Amino acid sequence: MSSPVVIIGSGLAGLSTANQLIKEYNIPIVLIDKAASIGGNSIKASSGINGAHTLTQEQLKIEDTPDLFFNDTKKSAKSKGVEDLMNKLAQDSRLAIEWLQKEFDIKLDLLAQLGGHSVARTHRSSGKLPPGFEIVSKLSGNLKTLAEEKPDLVKIQLDSKVTDIKIDNNGAVEGVEYTDKDEKTHVIDTKHVVFCSGGFSFSKEMLAKYAPEIVDLPTTNGAQTTGDGQKILDKLGAEMIDMDQIQVHPTGFIDPNDRTAGHKFLAAEALRGLGGILLNPTTGKRFVNELETRDVVTAAIQKQCPQNENTSFLVLGEGIYDVLKNNLDFYMWKQLIKKVTIKEAVEQFHFPISASELATDLTKYSTDSKDQFGRVLVTKNFGENISEETNIFIGEVTPVVHFTMGGAKINTKAEVVKKNGDVLAKGLYAAGEVSGGVHGANRLGGSSLLECVVFGRTAANSIGAKN
Repeated sequence: MSSPVVIIGSGLAGLSTANQLIKEYNIPIVLIDKAASIGGNSIKASSGINGAHTLTQEQLKIEDTPDLFFNDTKKSAKSKGVEDLMNKLAQDSRLAIEWLQKEFDIKLDLLAQLGGHSVARTHRSSGKLPPGFEIVSKLSGNLKTLAEEKPDLVKIQLDSKVTDIKIDNNGAVEGVEYTDKDEKTHVIDTKHVVFCSGGFSFSKEMLAKYAPEIVDLPTTNGAQTTGDGQKILDKLGAEMIDMDQIQVHPTGFIDPNDRTAGHKFLAAEALRGLGGILLNPTTGKRFVNELETRDVVTAAIQKQCPQNENTSFLVLGEGIYDVLKNNLDFYMWKQLIKKVTIKEAVEQFHFPISASELATDLTKYSTDSKDQFGRVLVTKNFGENISEETNIFIGEVTPVVHFTMGGAKINTKAEVVKKNGDVLAKGLYAAGEVSGGVHGANRLGGSSLLECVVFGRTAANSIGAKN
């Protein structure tokens, strides 16, 4: 190949594309990002990555199939999105997990069952690192090493914002235009471009255009998440699909020292998946199956909890600390979660029930039977003999703008397509949150990292097959 593949965005989709091109095909790449560091929002992902019928599931005796995963995804999508893309996500999920385990020595040896999933299929590693940080670190580390050892094979261009894609008279990609940090314009000659530039959850302009009802909510996304890729692809003529489908995650931590901050740390869904519950501040009682899909849990908070505050309390038992120690240590260090006794929690947060009543409620919840909300307990994380002196972890949470399901429509080869279904331009691909159709109306937890790996590798394979 005479020219490098240009990959726009250094989150997991971009890193997966780059590593697959290099490892499998020895094709040179230029990884370009407007941020000053690698990782995007992927580096923050804290629940894990989905996979169906994986070796980890087999070892932990969890029965799962790609078809079951597809059905869960389709149900969550609520008749939106593209079923062929959802099916590819599910069918390729095992290969994605194996690739990370074998090529990068990432354990992914633990599982959690998140909202909307029929079984435990969200993988993370035993160890100190959160899954997003671990995966991004391993994949970016490989690229950084190669950039030093083989600069002709790997070039990493940060602080550089892509402004346009050049397409020739035959409808093929011929270049990428970008501006550097000094506002100087450059063009990279290339025949292949992969957009991995992320979503638009930080853009008030785009939120106001597509979902004005949520424009005033806080977000978990970084300031770089402004939809630059969507704007360029829309201008080029891509079909933009499900742009109004924007996921509000039910649990972003409220910082007691800055309650009105526009950016929130995500209270990872794994906290609920491993047994955490939500309490209504006005009643001190549970009010929803915490393992429903994110849109359902969010709606319950917004409807049943105090609407002027839009908050609930996330409550965890000490059993969760054993498996998510590093997450909880971080949350406590940031003062987002407190470790207190049940009695202290009732007093400090002014619950209108007694400590003994809350202890009784937690005891009722800590059984193997299905509760009044239809939830089957995943783990008895509150322990045995629950009393007023039992220690719990508690933090205040609120719904937050988290993920944009819509974007440029792609096909199962990760090629960007026009409204008539034809490929928009020869050599133009997209993967990750910049693309649309994979999740429909609601994304399942653990599927964002998976989408990045599956379709990043798919874009690389499509390019490799043609060269």
